[in-house]
Amino acid sequence: MVGTGIAGLWGAWRLATDGHDVLLVTKNTLADSSTAWAQGGIAVAMSTGDSPSQHAADTIAASGGLSDPAAVDVLVNEGPDRVRELLEMGAEFDRAPDGTLRYALEAAHSRPRILHADGDRIGAALVAALTRAIRRYPRIELRESTRVRRLIVQDGHVTGAVLVGADRTVDVVGAPAVLLATGGVGRLFEVTTNPPVATGDGWALAHLAGAELEHIEFLQFHPTALSLPGVNPAPLLTEALRGAGAWVVDGGGRRFTFDADPRGELAPRDIVARAVADRAAHGDAFLDARHVADVVGRFPGVAALLAPHHLSLEDSLIPIAPAMHYAMGGIRTELDGASTLPGLWAAGECAHTGAHGANRLASNSLLEGIVFADRAARDIAQSVAEARSTGPAVDTELRSDDVYDVHDADVELATMRRRMTADVGVLRTESGLAEAEHEFEMLCAQLPADAWRARDQLMIAGMIAARARSRRESRGGHSRSDFPNPRSVA
Repeated sequence: MVGTGIAGLWGAWRLATDGHDVLLVTKNTLADSSTAWAQGGIAVAMSTGDSPSQHAADTIAASGGLSDPAAVDVLVNEGPDRVRELLEMGAEFDRAPDGTLRYALEAAHSRPRILHADGDRIGAALVAALTRAIRRYPRIELRESTRVRRLIVQDGHVTGAVLVGADRTVDVVGAPAVLLATGGVGRLFEVTTNPPVATGDGWALAHLAGAELEHIEFLQFHPTALSLPGVNPAPLLTEALRGAGAWVVDGGGRRFTFDADPRGELAPRDIVARAVADRAAHGDAFLDARHVADVVGRFPGVAALLAPHHLSLEDSLIPIAPAMHYAMGGIRTELDGASTLPGLWAAGECAHTGAHGANRLASNSLLEGIVFADRAARDIAQSVAEARSTGPAVDTELRSDDVYDVHDADVELATMRRRMTADVGVLRTESGLAEAEHEFEMLCAQLPADAWRARDQLMIAGMIAARARSRRESRGGHSRSDFPNPRSVA
């Protein structure tokens, strides 16, 4: 199991409850994941008057016509049971005065169905609950500060992984199954809401092993990230603020998102992001929450993020711009999490389940993480039971070329991030994407042989640019100024 966001933690917990030994690997600590940073919430159709079918309709409507109805059906129908399990393991969601769960509204949802925790700190709350759960199982071995150098493939089947510790020790581990839950790719961009660990590791591992990646050109840029010079990662101003009534305005106070969509601030994220990007380029996009009742009490996390910058939800117009936030595509999987490479499963943001299509509906990602990680863990358990109790033998001579990356690639990676934000960002063009591809190839050629971490990132950046250049249309999170309309067939 690789990764300790919500999908990795849930998958490890499910496998352990079914009696399986799990090695859970993370390159930093349990506190370092996009899940831990999550502010918005978890969308689930459990409130009176709501239904999975309505949740599905909203998800499909926001997806730009590319969501897989079967995956959406799994997401919305299995989601309530997974959330009930979260409650049983001690997750504490915000509640109304009468003790019932409180559901909030977010963009492109037709009704309130978003659960929050401690206002805007759901990620920390879920990681805490799942961490308590996995620590109760001695079958789960946790290795922090450990990187996966590469997957081991024998006879077309993943049989283990090569691990590199912080002390540069190399360990070849055999396993009957590997589940990648490595998160996203936000750190390939100059401006992102993602934590430093989100460098596309899972995509690189899967691709180099021979698994298929799908729809990686579809990237979601969060429309309301704090925009201040030199501040990166860009603190996220949660979608729930707009759901609570905050406005997106220009310097004159005009709510300009209504020019792009009659839903204004509550239009799908790709629409709002493009509207904000146009104004933010001139420093004329702001979030105005000054009129929202008890805004600091309801959003203490955002208030704390703003305070060091001498900004206040109660008193300030907050400067905003879009920032790279979430990947809709990834490692192609079936509905049980199996990749196209036997022995390899994927879940969470690194996976492409088909549930999000070209544009993710707000707060569906945490739900997708637990729903599909649960399915992957159950499928792994069944596959292991049917095949063998231990993994195939691993050739320990595979250690020879797995050296620790000690090369300083700061210059090359900084150049890559600037280019990704400029030319593979909110708005793309043929010439910009082609130039990005070429530059990434040149940067790769400059790296020494042992600089595998930087090379992997440049490889994935180049693949994103190439897929974006080949998709000559605009759809969801992929927007081309030279091809502004969607094709009739995706």
